[in-house]
Amino acid sequence: GVSVKLRLPHCARKGDLVFRWGGEEFVLLLPRTPLDTALSLAETIRVSVAKVSISGLPRFTVSIGVAHHEGNESIDELFKRVDDALYRAKNDGRNRVLAA
Repeated sequence: GVSVKLRLPHCARKGDLVFRWGGEEFVLLLPRTPLDTALSLAETIRVSVAKVSISGLPRFTVSIGVAHHEGNESIDELFKRVDDALYRAKNDGRNRVLAA
């Protein structure tokens, strides 16, 4: 959690919002961002976290779910789709980025 928490604000752009969403989960909201740009940023975060090396600890990994808000869906529906993508990423072997 610490590695991701320290790196997320550095990956965020002006206007993006970063916050913790549960124990080891974080949310990075990217207003007015196309899905392909969000996926690219998520991959940059994944690679950045994978490069962290702390003596005596295993390599860090991060699984990321990404979704683009559909105009007619509620925030709850959006977060459900993101959560589903996150758990697919974890179940597909972890350390990956998947779109909802």
